[in-house]
Amino acid sequence: MALIPAAGAGCSGPSTPPPRVGSPRTVNSEVEWDGFDPRAYVQHNYSVLRDDDREILCRIRDFFASANVADAHCVDVGSGANLYPALSLLPFARSVELCEYSTANVCWLRSQISGYDDCWDAYWQVCAEHSAYAALTDPRGHLARVGRVLQLSVFDLPRRAWGAGTMFFVACSISADRAEAEHAIGRFLGALQPGSPFAAAFMLGSNGYRVGQHWFPAVQLQRAEVVASIAAGAYDVDMHEVRPTPSLRDGYLGMLLVTGRSRG
Repeated sequence: MALIPAAGAGCSGPSTPPPRVGSPRTVNSEVEWDGFDPRAYVQHNYSVLRDDDREILCRIRDFFASANVADAHCVDVGSGANLYPALSLLPFARSVELCEYSTANVCWLRSQISGYDDCWDAYWQVCAEHSAYAALTDPRGHLARVGRVLQLSVFDLPRRAWGAGTMFFVACSISADRAEAEHAIGRFLGALQPGSPFAAAFMLGSNGYRVGQHWFPAVQLQRAEVVASIAAGAYDVDMHEVRPTPSLRDGYLGMLLVTGRSRG
């Protein structure tokens, strides 16, 4: 049975990850990221709003609405072929930069920024159940005005550049090397200004995922490993585990949503 990809997996480039350590596992620089098929990915994962994505979206919506942030320069790291993390930032954003490495995903994102597909309307409707989002009556037009796609690796993010951010299913899904996952988390948190609110999500125990004809690696992260990596660069941290029924695909344990504020 073919596996479908991890939800929201973004692609990060091979630019400057930490040295390879441990057993011979696939590292980020060895992955054919330009083989990622964003249309196949969206069709499998987001063409219909799943209950687990609804739950995650409700939680990040409520978090950002209560985070006392406005007119911020925002970032979504490793956007891949997933728009809902960027949508969750829209009402509070002066700008939203979607950072992605894969050329195929960059092209897809740029086409979506100018006017996203109808399937994402269901995700915005969940956001708009909160008054802070309902006040934004033209999210599609607003994203076109404030959104910008950057072809950039998570390993090359500048420090303290943004005032709010998201990173969904990236650190766990860019290689099979735990050191790279930890490094990606640290670079994401370090790219935010001190005190900036963030939301990040991780697949737990993932053994990899298929997109179209290509297989992509993952790290079998456990909750305690994510907790330790986040705690090194964040405070006011809250974690919520989602165990989808039915399962999104074979080969993972669940999803972990983390919110908090960066130490910068």
